[in-house]
Amino acid sequence: TEQTIIHGGRQSMPLNYDNINEPWFSRAGPTWATPRDWTVNGMDTLQIFVRGESANEPDALYIMLADDGGNLATVVHPDPDAVLADTWLEWNIPLADLIAAGVDVSAIRKMDIGIGSPGNPHPGGTGIIYVDDIRVIKLTP
Repeated sequence: TEQTIIHGGRQSMPLNYDNINEPWFSRAGPTWATPRDWTVNGMDTLQIFVRGESANEPDALYIMLADDGGNLATVVHPDPDAVLADTWLEWNIPLADLIAAGVDVSAIRKMDIGIGSPGNPHPGGTGIIYVDDIRVIKLTP
């Protein structure tokens, strides 16, 4: 864990990426033994804070989710230079977008945060990002 570059709390997750060689993408994240219901209490948004470094080489930032049935959804950060940002970026992903992609957000089994293009692998960049304060929130009133 990283204990100096943090958004909230006492630590963030550093994720080094080196997408110059195959498989040309890097990712990390948890797999839960019991599926997670992200709809409890009317939650409607997956919120993640990410930060890169200006010395990073560009590559796409994405999140990949899998539900208990094996359905996958990949959401790419809208800013293609997100990994270059040396300040914290708030990334809000509506659960409705995941539902539209075919994922059951009441039964999330796996979540990966990655850099690269797993659906269309090709050589990419190198660098490090920091991930912090991953949570499911109710963004809309």
